Amino acid sequence: MPDQPFVEIEQQLFAASDGRMRVLGIRRTGQHAVINWMLRNCGRPDTVFLNSCTMRRSATRTCGQSELNGKFCGKGYPLKRALEAYLPPEKSPFVLISYEAGFEQGEISPNFPDAAFDHNVLVTRSFVNWLPSFIRLMRLMNHKSAPEALDISNGIIFEIMRYKAHLLAAQETKHVVICFDNWAISPSYRCDKLKELGLAELDNTLGEVQRYGGGSSFSKFSKPADELNLTTRWQTMADDPYALDFLRLAHADTTFMAVLAAAYPGDIPIMGQLLAENG
Repeated sequence: MPDQPFVEIEQQLFAASDGRMRVLGIRRTGQHAVINWMLRNCGRPDTVFLNSCTMRRSATRTCGQSELNGKFCGKGYPLKRALEAYLPPEKSPFVLISYEAGFEQGEISPNFPDAAFDHNVLVTRSFVNWLPSFIRLMRLMNHKSAPEALDISNGIIFEIMRYKAHLLAAQETKHVVICFDNWAISPSYRCDKLKELGLAELDNTLGEVQRYGGGSSFSKFSKPADELNLTTRWQTMADDPYALDFLRLAHADTTFMAVLAAAYPGDIPIMGQLLAENG
């Protein structure tokens, strides 16, 4: 079994941990800002964060990056060795594991039984603010391709379908759901979610712009988090015919629009306005 060398260290981490949570979202839903906020408010001196893991595989082996007490660490065997040195008997870290492929039922974290997690957290974001951020990410990731190349378009359509499935899962789940748009603008909303998660209110700010994914889609690290226009990204699509093509495709999908209207009713008039002005 390819994950076998990591079973023992993950069982040790599970046994030593004092608090375990999972965060599930898709790329550009703002979940790294939410995760950092959760870690800042967990109330434990020691924290382990395994980022962007592969579902139903070893989190240690497959995580995109990791942090031990806020410091970047590796993955796979380097992370295994770091955890072995990190976990003396007196360490009881708060452990947070994240996924960026939507939500799935069942045992998605081998060696961490589902019932052992204090909470699963689904992070969502309004479609009109998510779409331009994701399109920008795809263009940056495929910088050798033309800005409207088919490979970029294929990736965007795939992620829109994942967005749709994740939003539907968030509507049907009993787990904690955090709307990034509300989280970004409302300290009281953040405070309420801390209570729902059983976390202390130690630092209810937006924190620093996170390094994952290159920081903010539009300004990277040039602006602090509290100066980012996180809930008005949709305005950038007015002058982007390529982005409007995807907005038009989503608007024509009646099932998608029904799911979106239930979660983000404010998106519907914005989509109508953008499409009417650029028909």
